[in-house]
Amino acid sequence: MDGMSIILQGIRQMMDELFDGVEENDGIYRSFAEHLGVTDAGAVVEVLPEGGVNEEVSYPIIHFFITLASNVPKGIEKELGHSLNVLNNIISVGDFPSFGCFCYYPSLDQIYLSYRLPVHPEAPERELDNIRYYLGVLYEELDAFIDYIMYLCDNKGGSPDPDSYVEYLKNISDWDDIEERAKTLSEIFDEMKE
Repeated sequence: MDGMSIILQGIRQMMDELFDGVEENDGIYRSFAEHLGVTDAGAVVEVLPEGGVNEEVSYPIIHFFITLASNVPKGIEKELGHSLNVLNNIISVGDFPSFGCFCYYPSLDQIYLSYRLPVHPEAPERELDNIRYYLGVLYEELDAFIDYIMYLCDNKGGSPDPDSYVEYLKNISDWDDIEERAKTLSEIFDEMKE
């Protein structure tokens, strides 16, 4: 078995363990991450191999594409773009470093997270360690920010105050205490509406 096949087989196994099931269609693996955030939302997690960015370089890419919201209300593109930019700054240079970027795709009315990871097929075990780390961080990232995304969709793209949201995330001492998270988040969103 070649290195890329080992990497893809390992990804499928990790996704099956983390997300409880994987479907495959035309080389794309698809799973569903459930029970994310206070809103108990879900996200479609897709993984597909792509060619490299340069034909002369033998590094293929694994593209992680996560759909967080579909049927996003029309007419909020400007506010949504600004809010997602704020979120991307939080994960790029803020207190919650993560991978990828959040985007809005108007043709399908979707908010998604995209991350492309170059992999070296001649070192499949090392690459699988990197992918395992990424998938663990991804689950935490989705759990932390899915409520922000759901709020954007429910409030016509209006952004929660990013500083308040980040402060809320910093003050979570027990991520498994959904009742406390829901109460605190509700208070923050109520303050923002006023």
